[in-house]
Amino acid sequence: MEYFIGEKFIKDYGTVHKNCDVKDIVPNVEYAAKAFIKRQLGTYFFDYLVTTYNAATLSVDEIALVDRIKWAVLWRAIAESSISLTYQLTNKGYQKQTGDNSEALELKEVQWMYNGYITKADYFQKELGDYLVANKALYSQFTNVLNTDSILKDDPYNANGTAFVEGIGLLII
Repeated sequence: MEYFIGEKFIKDYGTVHKNCDVKDIVPNVEYAAKAFIKRQLGTYFFDYLVTTYNAATLSVDEIALVDRIKWAVLWRAIAESSISLTYQLTNKGYQKQTGDNSEALELKEVQWMYNGYITKADYFQKELGDYLVANKALYSQFTNVLNTDSILKDDPYNANGTAFVEGIGLLII
């Protein structure tokens, strides 16, 4: 099952070298979609979109939404892959990947790359959230009463559906 992006999208639009085996990235695609996108969409709507995406039966409006989902999933998956491709768990514990014509990055450099990818993912997730809230009338599965766990839907403290990463402040006078 594909979670909105496949090998071609990853290689065409991600920062993945052509020699990288996409099989090493795919588990991170599923994780990115389930851990981050599902929270915004809600489980009911997320499962519906994944099913219709894989059956190639998306409506025009759903295609517009999935086009936004793809970018957020891509950058989350690449961020996660930047660490898992550098440091892999083997039968001898964690091993740092090296090659004949390459130099492995230090953890600090990998973290810097990771943070850059997360910034991109956050941008596209914000764009997705803004679009979904503004166009929620187009998506009956999103507004359905069975879709109970979306962090964007029907939040009285977040009427625009955009404050899902904001904290609470306290003013003492």
